[in-house]
Amino acid sequence: MTHSEPNIARYIKHFLTEYLTQQRGCSLHTVRSYRDALCCLLRHLQERHKIAPNGITAADLSAENIMGFLNDLQCSRKNSDPTRNLRLSAIRAFAKYLRWKEPTLTSDLDGLLAIPSKRTTRQVLDFLTRDEMEAIMEAPNADTWSGKRDRALFAAMYNTGARVSEIVGALVSDVTLIPAGTFHLRGKGRKERLLPLWKRTVTTLRRWITANHLRQEQPLFANARGAAITRSGVEKRLHEAVRKAGEACPSLKTKRVSPHTLRHTTAMHLLQSGVDITLIAMWLGHESIETTHLYITSNLELKEQALKTLQPPSGGTFRFRADDKLLRFLQSL
Repeated sequence: MTHSEPNIARYIKHFLTEYLTQQRGCSLHTVRSYRDALCCLLRHLQERHKIAPNGITAADLSAENIMGFLNDLQCSRKNSDPTRNLRLSAIRAFAKYLRWKEPTLTSDLDGLLAIPSKRTTRQVLDFLTRDEMEAIMEAPNADTWSGKRDRALFAAMYNTGARVSEIVGALVSDVTLIPAGTFHLRGKGRKERLLPLWKRTVTTLRRWITANHLRQEQPLFANARGAAITRSGVEKRLHEAVRKAGEACPSLKTKRVSPHTLRHTTAMHLLQSGVDITLIAMWLGHESIETTHLYITSNLELKEQALKTLQPPSGGTFRFRADDKLLRFLQSL
C-alpha cells in the first residue's frame, strides 16, 4: 500500500467502532456479526493470497477475491447459503461505507457490490402444539431454584415470543407486574416494544422475583453465578425440559426444539387465535410484514379451514379429447 492509497485497515476500525454504532445506531450484536465477517475475510486473504490484514488495499477487495472467499466458506467451512449471504451482506455494508468515504474507489468496489446473494429455500417453520408447549413449561422441577427459574423463563418466552438475545438481556426493571403485567423488550436494531402479560405469567414472574429478592438493576434470569443467563444456557435448559416433557408428551421426542421454536410457537398460536398478522408483526418486532407472512404459509390448520369453505367440483372426471389431427398426434407422443 502506497502513501497515496486510502488506509483500508483504518477504515475498517472506524466502520466497526464509530460508524455502525454512532451513525447507523446498530446494536452490539450486529457490530459483532459484521466484525466476524470481516475477520473471516481478512484471514482468507492472508492464508490464500498472502495479503497482510493491516496492509489490505481496495484492489484486494476485488470481486474475484470476494467470490473466492464466499466459495471457500461453503466448500471448506461447509457454511450454509444463509450464512454465506450474511457474510456477503456485512462485506457489502463496509464497501458502501468505504465508497462513501472515498468516492474515488467507486470503480474498484463496483464488482464487489454487484455480487448477488444466493437464493435460498424457505423451510416450513417448526412450531409446537399447545399441549407440547404446556408440557415443556411444566417440565422443570418446581422444588429447585433452577427449576423455578426455568419455569419463569419459558413462560416469559412463550408469552412474549421474545428472541433469545432479548430474553437473556432482560432486567427486572423491564417487567411491570402492577397494575397490569407488561414486558419491555429491546430488540434488533435498537427497536423496543412493550408487550402485555397473561395473569399466569405475571404470577410466575412475581413468585420468581419475590423469592429471590431481585433488585431492579439485576438480570431477570440469571445463572448460578448471578450473571445473566447466556444463549447457550437457555438452549441447554430448554433441551433438558424437552427431554423430560417427552415422557408425558411423546410427540416431543420426534421434534428438534430450539429457543426460536418457542418464538415460532407464540406467533402461530396468535395466528390460530385470529389475531391480525399486522399485530403479530408488531408483537414479534418484525421490521417487515413479509417476515410474518411466513407463518401464514406454514399454518396447515388455516389452509384446511380455507379448503372447507371451497366446494369440491361436481360431476365426473373430465378427460380432454383433442378434436384436431395435429393435436391428436401430439397427444399420442
